[in-house]
Formats: sequence, C-alpha cells, structure tokens
Amino acid sequence: MGTLRGLPRVFWYLWSITLIGNISSFVLIFITFYLHSERGFDPAQIGLALALTGGGCVVGSIGGGVLADRWGRRRTAIAGYLVSSAALAGAGMSGGLVSIMAFLVVMGAGTVASGIAGSAILSEVVPAEDRPRAYSINYWAINVGTSIAALLAPVAMKAGFAVIFVVDAIGFLILAALMWFLVPETRVASSTETVPSAGAVLTILRDRQFLLFVALFFGFQLIFKQSNAGLPLAVQRDGLDAQAYGWIYAINTLLIVVGQLFVPRLIRGHTYSRVLALGALLVGLGFGLTGVADVIWFYALTVAIWTLGEMAYFAVLDSSLAGMAPGPLRGRYFGFFTAASQTSRLVAPLLSGYLLQYHGQSLWIACFILGIALAVSYLLTAQTREQRITAATVLEPTPVP
Repeated sequence: MGTLRGLPRVFWYLWSITLIGNISSFVLIFITFYLHSERGFDPAQIGLALALTGGGCVVGSIGGGVLADRWGRRRTAIAGYLVSSAALAGAGMSGGLVSIMAFLVVMGAGTVASGIAGSAILSEVVPAEDRPRAYSINYWAINVGTSIAALLAPVAMKAGFAVIFVVDAIGFLILAALMWFLVPETRVASSTETVPSAGAVLTILRDRQFLLFVALFFGFQLIFKQSNAGLPLAVQRDGLDAQAYGWIYAINTLLIVVGQLFVPRLIRGHTYSRVLALGALLVGLGFGLTGVADVIWFYALTVAIWTLGEMAYFAVLDSSLAGMAPGPLRGRYFGFFTAASQTSRLVAPLLSGYLLQYHGQSLWIACFILGIALAVSYLLTAQTREQRITAATVLEPTPVP
C-alpha cells in the first residue's frame, strides 16, 4: 500500500513502540474496577484518584517538554518509561489510597512525558511532506493497540489484578529497551544554536498564532471527549445497557482500524486547515445528533459521523503542530499543547455532567454550535497558519537517517 511506503526505519521502530505500549495498557482500562472491587474504594475516592492522575499528566506534559528540549528526546522517553514501570509496580503493591494515588500521579506524568518525547522524535525523523501519513499510521497503531488491550485485559484479570500490574510494568521496561537500542537521539543543539530556558515560557505565551491553535484544539477536545463523558450517560438515559453501549462504541474502533490508513490519500492536496475544519465540523455534527438519537442504530450513525471527523482531524493535527513549533523548542511546544489536551479531560466531564443534569439536551446543541464555530475559525485563520507551516518546512533540517 502506498501509504506505508517510503517512511524511514526509525519511524517503524517508533510505531512498534506505540503499538506495544497501547497493547500493554491493561491498567488504564480497568483501573476503576481495580480500585472499587479489589481495594474497596468508594466512587468519590476513585474520582479523586483519576483526577489526580490527570493532574500528573498535565505536569508530565510541561516537564516532559522541557526535558525533551534540554536533556534530549530519547533520554526523556526512556526515563519516562522507567518511571512509569516503577510507579505501576508500586501502585500494585500499595494498599492505602494515598500511596496508590501518589503512584498513579507519577505514572501519568511518566507516560505523558514519554509520549511527548516520542512525538518530537517522530517529527524529526520523518520529512515534513510525509508527516500527515506518518501520524495517521501512528494513530492507527494507538487504536489497534488499545482495542487489543481491551480484549486481552479480561483474560489477564482472571489471574488476578496483580498480574495486570506486573504485565504493564514489564511492558514499560520493554519500551525503554526498544527506545534505547533502536531509536537515535534527534535533538542535538549545534554550536550556533541556543535553547532558551527561562525565556522559553515567555516565547510560547507571546506566540499568538500558537495560542490560538491551542485554544481551537481545546474547544475541539471539549466536544470529542464527550465520547467518554456525555455519550455513556445519553445511552443510559434511553434505557440501553452496557452491552449496547459496547456495540455502539465499537463502530469507532472498527472505522479507524479499517479506514485510517486510507485517510492520507483522501486528504492529499488539501491544506491542513481545511482538513482540521472538516474534522471539527463532522465531530460537532455527530455529537449534535446524539441529542436526538434514541435507538442503537441511530447512536451508531452518530458515532460513525464523528469518527470520520476524528480520523481527518488527527491525521493532520500533529503535522500542523510540528510545523508551528520552532526546532529548539519543539518539545516544550508539544508539552504545552498536550497539557491543553489533558486539561480538557478534566473539564469535559464536568461540562457534560452539569449540562445534562440541569439543562437537558443543551449539551448536544452546544457541541453542534461549537463544531461549526471551530470549523469557521480554522478557515478564517488558515492563511497565516499555513504560511508559517510552509516557511518552517523550508527551513527544516535534514531528518535524522
């Protein structure tokens, strides 16, 4: 397939790390079951633990970005994997709520830091013109790996929750070894290049184009994260059970696994901003229609619509980000951007819970209106953003072989 050809060998090492990392993500899928049934924590305590884990991810986003720029992409990724492995082992052996929370915070920070460093490496080993398809293939690996983990986790659970923690901890050690032996360091400052330290934050905060890009992405995430926040509540409201929800949500994984590899060919020749606008519009439309869905086939249709938008949007998102991020600060730009994503994970459930509780279907109306507003905003701000990405591509150094 043409989509898979011509990408450098290092990309496929990174792709393998992504796939293996998501396959060995049992804990992340079943952590709620573990905390409730194994440790006996109540829903409020579990909610606090998950919120703190999200906070750790925000810290890991910023810290990982700084380390990736100043210490090195490869070193940061390896350190993150090792820290996550140790934290998982500690969480599995801990009995108290406070200690488990502490380990989950550390695990979240380490995992996100590794992801940021890996994304920075990918952007520097793949030529700019090949990044959209490279990120599409990598996004495909994320979804395939997560799907496999969801299938394997119940098997592992039969042997006990301790097995899941051990398997995941070993998985992170394997990722660290693969990164150490197979992936080169890509962030090497030349003698003429200085990497700002204290001024780096000011540089980002003064970058209005980038901050607007982050704000638009945050708005998109408020809609998209309803897949795990508002959608399950809507399904239950209509009297559908967990099995029905599983079938409905399976449409998302099926479409991505089958269709994501064809997306680069379909969007070829279109600017990143147009594709982002289309993705935001489809996601807003899909979740907007959730407000009138009431049976399985209608819900499945809404999932199919926003999944198409998801595939288009994420196919060019990281390529756009890489084009806007200056090389010496690329890790910090990725980290700042990821922090916005992690923050949306905290805000979206609060938003959906409040609107569904006190304002009925207004959540889905808001998703539709926000999707349209985002699409228009991407198009109105396209020219300056595309010019910046094109200029950065011309100045890009030769990718690491």
